Amino acid sequence: MSKPKSSRNKKEKEVPIELGFLEEDDPSHSYKLRSAFFPSKFGGLPAWLDLKNIPTATDVKCGVCDQPGKFLLQVYAPMETEDSFHRTLFLFVCPNKRCCVERNSNKNLVVLRSQLRQLNDFYSDQAPDEKDKTLGELSPISFGVTMCHVCGIKSTQSCSKCGIIYYCGKDHQKLDWSGGHKDKCESANKETLSAAPVETFCYKEHALVIDTEVIPKQKEKTEKERLDDFEKLVSEGQAGTLDDTAQTADMLEAASLKSDKAFNKFKKRVAYHQDQVLRYDRKGSPLWVSADKTIEIKDVPPCPYCKGARVFEFQIMPQLLNYVGDDSILGDLDWGTLAVYTCEKNCADDGPSYKQEFIWQQDFKADEKDND
Repeated sequence: MSKPKSSRNKKEKEVPIELGFLEEDDPSHSYKLRSAFFPSKFGGLPAWLDLKNIPTATDVKCGVCDQPGKFLLQVYAPMETEDSFHRTLFLFVCPNKRCCVERNSNKNLVVLRSQLRQLNDFYSDQAPDEKDKTLGELSPISFGVTMCHVCGIKSTQSCSKCGIIYYCGKDHQKLDWSGGHKDKCESANKETLSAAPVETFCYKEHALVIDTEVIPKQKEKTEKERLDDFEKLVSEGQAGTLDDTAQTADMLEAASLKSDKAFNKFKKRVAYHQDQVLRYDRKGSPLWVSADKTIEIKDVPPCPYCKGARVFEFQIMPQLLNYVGDDSILGDLDWGTLAVYTCEKNCADDGPSYKQEFIWQQDFKADEKDND
């Protein structure tokens, strides 16, 4: 799996934008989505980077209901600096209905950054052997850390009956008991119980594959020429037969000249790779879905640990909602795009091992969502 480019220097040649696509993993290769292989992935349990100082419920709590967020995805994005030889960003979301009702709100979202030097307490300084399945067994449990059986975050509250399983709080304990732990716990054979978290309540795990964005070269047409082309197809009754993505993107933009230009740009750009779920462009700019509810880089809060500036790093696309199941189908979890900003210096000395970064949610305008 290729990794996102580490940085962008505006004085140098433009760095291509990297796109993320989800790929359902072969179960026999699922071990490659564990910590020792530094994965980028969606769903499942977090593959923590620092295995001793993993986040607690407080670190990932929703700003609305105070419950721990649900792990959404992680992006492995190392930098060419000593302190961030390994570097992963983790995103959590609270899908509870009352936490999702406020539009353009980031209160139910949490982003954490973790990084390590090449020489560290957990991994070899050499690349992992991708054929070694035993590496997939490396986890916080290997270092004596107890984890919530439901969500995989640090926990100290054990089941009062079996003393083997741990939970981050009463809500996840109730969830696990209703999911079958109560029967297992009360059975005579407790040897079948494992302290390792399970993925029963997680989003279905997929590998996040990174590839460079390629935009086909074509002769540029003026807006009037594109609008004329579209109107001609409409008059001939052929507007619904467009199947060339580049041509479709042009027509969509031309047909919506009076609407939000940012939305037109978004649709045209995404039309080239319609299944992208992530765009990585560190020190670049987000591809906004609308001209409304954007954020200027000067308004992004500074890093709370080193007080330095933050830069844009990547954004989550609305296509990812196709993979969150009932959380989206029921109409609760929704977004136009989620833009993530991180400490420009990748500060390492101050604060916790998993440092909170900034995320901005932009929703579609009502008319845009209806037409998307």
